[in-house]
Amino acid sequence: MQHPTSIELAHAGCTRRPLNQLHMRRWDFEAAYLQGELEMGETIDCSAPPGHATTGGDGDVVVWRAQRPVYGMAQAGRRWQRSLYPWLLEFGLRQSEADPSVFYMRTTPDAHRHEDASMAADVLYVSCYVDDLFILYKHDRDGSLYDKFTTALKQRWRVEDEGPITDLLNIETEREGDTITLKQASYITKLSREYFPDGPPAHIHAYTVPRTMDIRECIIEATADGAAPADPALATRYKRLVGALLYCATQTRPDVSYPVSMLCRAMPRPTTALMDAALRVLASLNKHKQVGLRYQHGTQRRLEGYSDADWAVQRSQSGFVFTLGRASISWGSKRQPVVALSTCESELMAATEAAKEAVHLRRLHAELTFENNPPPTHLHLDNMGAIDTAYNHSHHSRMKHCDRKVF
Repeated sequence: MQHPTSIELAHAGCTRRPLNQLHMRRWDFEAAYLQGELEMGETIDCSAPPGHATTGGDGDVVVWRAQRPVYGMAQAGRRWQRSLYPWLLEFGLRQSEADPSVFYMRTTPDAHRHEDASMAADVLYVSCYVDDLFILYKHDRDGSLYDKFTTALKQRWRVEDEGPITDLLNIETEREGDTITLKQASYITKLSREYFPDGPPAHIHAYTVPRTMDIRECIIEATADGAAPADPALATRYKRLVGALLYCATQTRPDVSYPVSMLCRAMPRPTTALMDAALRVLASLNKHKQVGLRYQHGTQRRLEGYSDADWAVQRSQSGFVFTLGRASISWGSKRQPVVALSTCESELMAATEAAKEAVHLRRLHAELTFENNPPPTHLHLDNMGAIDTAYNHSHHSRMKHCDRKVF
């Protein structure tokens, strides 16, 4: 997941001078789906809503025809998107090619029209998530991009200004000086109260790390052929907990990505040992719930990537992380699709996934910073065999079975 809240955003032609102190604000659409429009000629029939007669005077079933998208309609979300996005483009925003939910525009300084050229430079970023708008802007004075955009927004849509960003989708945003911190302390606290009403048990609370070394063996035992079916109540509780942990692992806590990814493998048949492992992850998060992603202006301005692999006899585990501003902006941990015959091969497959993510992040970063020629992105590996093979694989007969995409 990318977090476009970093204040390291720069102009083209002056990429070394950041746009300092961008404001962050949240806007919300009221009953967003009801503001969408059906496509021309589209006809959608539905049954009568609750409280209305289902049959007519002749005894036949009454069929209603929808005049616009409504909640519960399969097409409602798509119709809302296709109503909002064209309007954003019509306003003048440019849609990101790397992330279609991000829009941006800027004005450049004009020394002939403005005495203070720095005041003429303006920038606006708009990120959409269903009915939420996350807006970053430089100026809010009359005539600024933000002022023009919000004026047009209020004229066209029913919206509400929810003020500066403090919480969005259970992700808390704290801004102090030249740093921005993302964390999920409230979300973790609520989750802990549900599963630890009397506090974490002693045998779980004593741990300081979110996983044990035998988690792989527990996964193999639970997913092996002939394993006993899981207790339905345990399976339901396990799936709810791991699903909730997955939200933390993918949003603000890359430190638990590996154990949560491993726990996801046993969703069909969890065991008591795996439930304890999941509770241990939650206990670790609760103990360090104030930990988050802290982005600092003026540090590490180049995108850096790291990849690694946990080689196993069955499926290896790939992992990668990319950092900017001394904090992670994207990470992942997942099982490899094929069996690796060596550590070198598993490391190469992990590096392949990281390289794919790097291509996406470079495109997004170049768009948001208006850089025409971004500097190279370094991808770090810790296996010399994988590094040598990546640079020159023609003389490695042991790697001839690898897919072309690995290289």
